[in-house]
Amino acid sequence: MSGSIDVEKGAEKPFSGLDARKPSNATEKGAVTVLSLKDADEAVEFLSNHPRAAEISAEGNAILEDPVQLKKLIRKIDFTIAPLLAAVYFLQFLDKTTLSYTAVMGMRTDTHLKGQDYSNISMLFYIGFLAAEFPTQYLAQHISRLGLYLGTNIILWGIVLCCHAACTSFAGLAICRTLLGVFESCVAPILVLVIAMWYKKEEQGRRVSCWRIFFVAIGAATMCIGALVCIFLPDSPVKARRFTDAEKVAALLRTKNNQRYFFQTPECPFALANLHIRVWLVCICTLLSSIPNGGLSNFNNILLTTFGYSSREALILAAPSGAVGVVCVLLVGYLSDKWHDRSSVMLICTLPTILGAGLMIGLDPNGVPKNKPGLLAASFLTGTFGAAFMLMLAWNASNIGGHTKKVTVNAITLVSFALGNILGTQTFQDYQAPGYISGKISIVATLGALCFMILVLRWFNDRLNKQNEIQLAGMTEEEKEELRDKMAFADETDRKNPFFRYTH
Repeated sequence: MSGSIDVEKGAEKPFSGLDARKPSNATEKGAVTVLSLKDADEAVEFLSNHPRAAEISAEGNAILEDPVQLKKLIRKIDFTIAPLLAAVYFLQFLDKTTLSYTAVMGMRTDTHLKGQDYSNISMLFYIGFLAAEFPTQYLAQHISRLGLYLGTNIILWGIVLCCHAACTSFAGLAICRTLLGVFESCVAPILVLVIAMWYKKEEQGRRVSCWRIFFVAIGAATMCIGALVCIFLPDSPVKARRFTDAEKVAALLRTKNNQRYFFQTPECPFALANLHIRVWLVCICTLLSSIPNGGLSNFNNILLTTFGYSSREALILAAPSGAVGVVCVLLVGYLSDKWHDRSSVMLICTLPTILGAGLMIGLDPNGVPKNKPGLLAASFLTGTFGAAFMLMLAWNASNIGGHTKKVTVNAITLVSFALGNILGTQTFQDYQAPGYISGKISIVATLGALCFMILVLRWFNDRLNKQNEIQLAGMTEEEKEELRDKMAFADETDRKNPFFRYTH
């Protein structure tokens, strides 16, 4: 199989071919330049310096070549990684929407919110998120205990969430919502990094999609999950205590063809990023998908009351609306991996939300509902677009190479997410209640633009893949194979790795 190591030929240093610091024949010909690394990639360091390198090389490859053992390894990865990531992401998703649930239960009255105060309170979460995004990504890259860092932030946000219960004024809520954004800002990019370390490209869609189905208790439960993350989430395959050395080797080599890996670098994460135009296209897509999220996540339950439902009915009807979102997320995650196509599935889950928002405008133009069941159906349709952002995270993770660049792009992407949500909270203006016409129009406009940008980004990815094929055209198969092994753990960016394949 591709990537297998011949232990007989290289018994002493079976992994030496993976060290990109050593020049290859293709490099000498000038076909591709592999830059020297100041420090060995964490994976190469582990593989090269292990006292039983030859032995674990044979054992690791045996796992990869045996379907039964490989399935067992993947199941072990799933049980170790997925439950923690799922719990963390869904707690975050639920935490951000808690304000919407409490808004229809009297929170705005009890805390004396007036006029645009509710929208501003919703916005402050993303202000804190935006302010902390770059600092938290810098810290995450320089702290070797990634799981401990993430878990500590989760515990802190659980404490802040509990403090919401004591708030009786705008000022108290403002402080809590801002701090909540600060502590939650590290979650999405770190989870994307972890997913990319453990799973192959074609496996990532389903794993990321599972993040949105576990609606568990908030507050105290969040702190418990944070403690579990500190203890049990491996910082990387190399540091996974539950895995044998042979399983670590198999896990590393299994994702070698991703042409991406991660190592801790002492350099500034923002100085090295090669911000190609594709990065900005991804940011635009993230911004466009986040504007509707900022509005709907905070106003969806309020909109139900404007359709003629009571506060109690709105809370009950939020359940099937959430179920629509869960089914959509699971389905698109499955389809994106099965079809190996992120962009088409993103379009599929975006169009129903555009239709739903359009129906809201037509059936409730000025806050005078014309068709109560039709408006409820429209509300359910708006639950599908959340899957588009989930797929955007998976698409982003699949299409960026190099740890430093990935951290930087993740931070920039999450800044776009925060800006979009900030704008989204302000599209719903209090003076327009109960119709909120500008908020509904913004959903149609931004998601329509998102569909166009998805097609542009897909075209751009195809173009970059063709450029890489041209770059490799003059090399022999032996040269390609040798260079492919060296590039697998070289921590080069996607634009400097001709073997990198951008997904649709």
